[in-house]
Amino acid sequence: MARTGLQPLSAISLDDLIALNDEIAALVRAGIPLDRGLLDLAPDLPGRLGQVAASLGERTARGESLNEALTAEQGRLPRMYAVVVEAGIRTGRLTVVLEKLATTARQMVELRSMAGAALLYPLIVFFLAYLLWIGFVLWSAPITAPAYESFDLQSAAWVERAAGAGSTVQYWGPAVPLLVLGIFGAWWLLSGRALVVHSGAARWLGWIPGGRRMLRSLQAAMFADVLSLLVEAQAPLEESVSLAAEASGSWLIQGEAERLVSRLRQGAPLEECLSAAPGFPPLLCWLVQTGQQQGALDAALRHAAETYRERARQRAETARLLLPLLLTVGIGGGTVLAYGLLLFWPWTSLLKTLSEM
Repeated sequence: MARTGLQPLSAISLDDLIALNDEIAALVRAGIPLDRGLLDLAPDLPGRLGQVAASLGERTARGESLNEALTAEQGRLPRMYAVVVEAGIRTGRLTVVLEKLATTARQMVELRSMAGAALLYPLIVFFLAYLLWIGFVLWSAPITAPAYESFDLQSAAWVERAAGAGSTVQYWGPAVPLLVLGIFGAWWLLSGRALVVHSGAARWLGWIPGGRRMLRSLQAAMFADVLSLLVEAQAPLEESVSLAAEASGSWLIQGEAERLVSRLRQGAPLEECLSAAPGFPPLLCWLVQTGQQQGALDAALRHAAETYRERARQRAETARLLLPLLLTVGIGGGTVLAYGLLLFWPWTSLLKTLSEM
């Protein structure tokens, strides 16, 4: 399964994906033809979302299946979305699968929003300290540098360099805050694209404490959900595993699924295949083996999905508590400490020299 090299900026946002997902689920639930429903909805939907809805409506009106239409929109929609829809259509449980995907996307939106909010206070502290540093370079350093130099202090050299930097402050002064704001803005923009649900989330949200584990739990839950529906619909196991793995959005699970399916096609029992797939989550492997032995594989998979979603929820709560504290101490506290040392170390050295005279 090849990884796509799509540009995140071409995709709709996660919020738009949730909105589109909800609209499609509502149309299916109401029994309204998708082509007519999407074309009617498109003018009322903003920006890219309206364009995608109109394009999907036009494609389905020309006779393309919903899965084919979604696949053709891979520049703006994640590939896994088309796979999830395909799995839902095959099992006759499209609205159920779409609701599971919406749950996953909403949890990612909440994690991103929490991280953005937690960054605000440390960034404010950083910018205030930076303004004070510019004030030191422009006014304090030129006044105090001669005094430090006359007492031959070790800190006199860097204070003199700081005073000299004031002559070019019009160049580097705005650059630092613009760079920081640019990095934050780029992260906020790219982490909100819908394509991040296909393993890109680890890149943009994985730095959050517990974020990677939460994302892996969500991917495992999506895999178990889709596989349980396919097993319940009595789809071939090899095909079901491949489809569910791609629907999970995890490249790791997809790679392990390829090896597992290859061994299944060679006639190896499921238990042996799972033991040779270390990339699958251990709890999922154990529940699948137990369910297969007891003839209740679909029930075991549903239980695994519920367990992993609960784990994701718990890790999100942990991140909600830890992230503001860690960012405030790390960025805000570190900035204040560095500024304090740079400002008061020369002053302390001067006082110490004077006391020894």
